[in-house]
Amino acid sequence: MRRAHKLNGGFSLLELMIAAFIGLIVIGGAVSLFTQAMKGSWVTSEKSEMQQDVRAASILLQRDISMAGAGALGQQGLSNNGVGLPTPTSTKSIYPCGPLTCNYISGAPVTYPLSPSGVPTFYSIIPGGGLGIKIGTAAPTDILTIVSADPTLALNCYTASIDSTGTIVTFQLPSPLPGTCVLPSNVTVPQALNDPIVGLQAGDMVLFGTAAVAVVTSAVTTCTPTGTNTACYTVDFAATDISHINQPSITTGSLHQFEGASLTISAVRVLTITYYLDISPSDGVTPRLMRIQNGKLPAPVAENVVNLQFTYNVNNGGTITANLSTLPAGISPAMITQVNIAHLTIRSQLPGTVGYQGFDLQTSISARNLSAEQEYPISGSAY
Repeated sequence: MRRAHKLNGGFSLLELMIAAFIGLIVIGGAVSLFTQAMKGSWVTSEKSEMQQDVRAASILLQRDISMAGAGALGQQGLSNNGVGLPTPTSTKSIYPCGPLTCNYISGAPVTYPLSPSGVPTFYSIIPGGGLGIKIGTAAPTDILTIVSADPTLALNCYTASIDSTGTIVTFQLPSPLPGTCVLPSNVTVPQALNDPIVGLQAGDMVLFGTAAVAVVTSAVTTCTPTGTNTACYTVDFAATDISHINQPSITTGSLHQFEGASLTISAVRVLTITYYLDISPSDGVTPRLMRIQNGKLPAPVAENVVNLQFTYNVNNGGTITANLSTLPAGISPAMITQVNIAHLTIRSQLPGTVGYQGFDLQTSISARNLSAEQEYPISGSAY
């Protein structure tokens, strides 16, 4: 009798190898899809962050640039001209300045531009082509300064008189208020000049009439009002300001011209804002966009900004010239009617596997308070 043998079922070695190979293909595909999804998510997240940062930076830039020459500066004359600064043979006026130094841009201060007649001049828009730092091997970046009247302090409601030293100004509040008085919104009476919030503080810049800019150097003190005046304050504009704008020994461009005068003049506090790039001190690598106002400390606007370039549209005697990266001889910054952000370039925080992601913004911003130049053109010979 023949005995039947039961065969045991199973996979052969070849079948196991084929199954393992197919499994590896499936797992590899899944890993690849997951990696691509993660990479896409990272790229999307980085682009979203860059767009948010560059949008925030551009909003600040557009707001400040559009306000160039705004407020009482139109009455003072700065919006359509410039104010000459002291012109000594040495110790030039410099910017931008914080509480202790002006050396924020490329480790050195910047001197104010010269008018066509060769006088250092304080303009509503001060270009700074190629004055910024270099990022890598790229060309030097630009800086830009914008000046406007400060609407938060009714300084133009006061009358100002300068003592015989040209360094101490007495502000008095007359009754009735002068025609130059413009109160901020929701303010019923002019604020005290020693108000801790909106009052004058060290580092503030003040434009007197149409002929002098000065920097506050100490805290405001009270004094006894005279005549029908209802309030009195004394403010120091000593020659100790680090920007070298207060130079009472110089005849022109300083408060020296008003020394001991019996007449009183109007004044307005101005906001002087400079944008520039620097390198973050936290790591010594990350470039960032900075904003500094008057004598305050610089504030970062956005990190990983690797390029900042501006061009300008000017009106010279009715001839409009667009996209000037530098102003040629005979062209005054007072002729600028439009600022173009040629490049506001931001990169991703991390390089990723394929390098840095990048986003570049270009836009044009009308200096609306200076655009009247289009209707009433000025001549370069006037400056």
